[in-house]
Amino acid sequence: MKSYILVFTILIFCLSGNVKSFQRNSTNKRTQKKEIINKDSKFDSSDIIPLQLKNKKLSATVFGFLPDDNYLTERNNIHYDLLTHIGCIAFDADSLGNVSDPPYWPWTDVIDSAHENGVKVILCTTNFVASQMHYLLNSDSAKQNLFTNLKNKLLMYKLDGVNVDFERFYSTDSGDILNNFMSQLTVYLHNEVPGCEISFAGPHYNWGGNWKFTGLANACDYIVIMGYAYAGSFSSNTGSNAPIIGGTQNLTNTLTQQYRSILNSNPKKLILGVPYYGNKWFTRTSDPHAAVVSFLYTQPYSKNILEGEKVGIRWDTTEESPWYTWKINDSTWCQVWFDNDSSLGLKYDLAMKYNLKGVGMWALGYDGNSSDLWNVIENKFEVTDVRNGNILIPTFKLFQNYPNPFNPSTTINYSVPKTNLVTIKVYDILGREVETLVNDRKAAGNYKVEFNASKLASGIYFYQMRAGNFISTKKLVLLK
Repeated sequence: MKSYILVFTILIFCLSGNVKSFQRNSTNKRTQKKEIINKDSKFDSSDIIPLQLKNKKLSATVFGFLPDDNYLTERNNIHYDLLTHIGCIAFDADSLGNVSDPPYWPWTDVIDSAHENGVKVILCTTNFVASQMHYLLNSDSAKQNLFTNLKNKLLMYKLDGVNVDFERFYSTDSGDILNNFMSQLTVYLHNEVPGCEISFAGPHYNWGGNWKFTGLANACDYIVIMGYAYAGSFSSNTGSNAPIIGGTQNLTNTLTQQYRSILNSNPKKLILGVPYYGNKWFTRTSDPHAAVVSFLYTQPYSKNILEGEKVGIRWDTTEESPWYTWKINDSTWCQVWFDNDSSLGLKYDLAMKYNLKGVGMWALGYDGNSSDLWNVIENKFEVTDVRNGNILIPTFKLFQNYPNPFNPSTTINYSVPKTNLVTIKVYDILGREVETLVNDRKAAGNYKVEFNASKLASGIYFYQMRAGNFISTKKLVLLK
């Protein structure tokens, strides 16, 4: 299937310090002709397959958001076996509690495929207008209308929960008023639709200072932290869209400071959202964190990785992020900072380190038909079956190293389904062996080995795993 993703214009709006963090381009989509279904035809909910209870081979929640912009072009690229939840964006809510459907709804093919694979389908309701949210959150009749509309949609389409993505609040609405609203919504829907999940898309920083994250977590089943948009059109210097460390705001600070009380009391209330998109700027120099001349736009991973590989992807150790740059003319450079399998792998490690409920992706389809980002999910979260005390691993697997590029150390994961002699060797670009990492009989299980290349020169290397008839080779890049 051809991968085509529209250029995403970043929607950044600061109100009481709250930076808009979702990128959507739905204005034209709202007026497009519905090509998939006939809205005049009567919908029959009996056609939708209910959720099938299956033993998912994932060690944590993996929550992927699917924007309506990507539904037509990217629905066939979804790996349902590597997801636990799909959030359907966007069911816009107005000030009176009315809820509109996204284009092409109902997405019965996605719902059925998800449910057949044991993946929950979540209705994502949105509003980004402060005055509308103020009225909605403070009007009993508007709230009840919203609650009823959401209940009806859950029941009609056999959906499994609601995620509330309300942003750009008046600061006075982002504390107790919001928490009371979420508590009322959760109680109502839990009673009306038993088993459904209620969550909130939370900011990565306490913009305005009035958010009460502990109360918000208690008011719903979990919070999906929007762990991105740390940089963008508002930036004076280039930098990571989702830095793990560095600067005054980063993912580590978000978890250990902004959400500290929840992290200490109930980390399973938190999902760490990560970006599948990056930011592009014009700069005067090629230096990392260069002063910005102008912001251009956000662009998805599928574009970033192709563009970056042409000019050479670099690695920034101050924020643990890939980036690349190229010269436009004598006075102007272009820089792009984004996330790849290496940086996302480190973010997933962070989520596991703090024992979070799981991770989330904004957004499904931004990686096109690439398997790179699915592979890192499999690497980090796929677990083996355990039946009658026996570990059952379906096949030998060699995973992509992380981080990659690296300096000077990187980690390689691999799986062994049965006792076997396993070798993993590293070769240079001319095919000369430079190091043997593993040469031993391994029992069934999951393993990892560290490769330290401090004595090697920068460049492209390959590592190869052999076990019986199994042979797998992957590329790694040493960048000093």
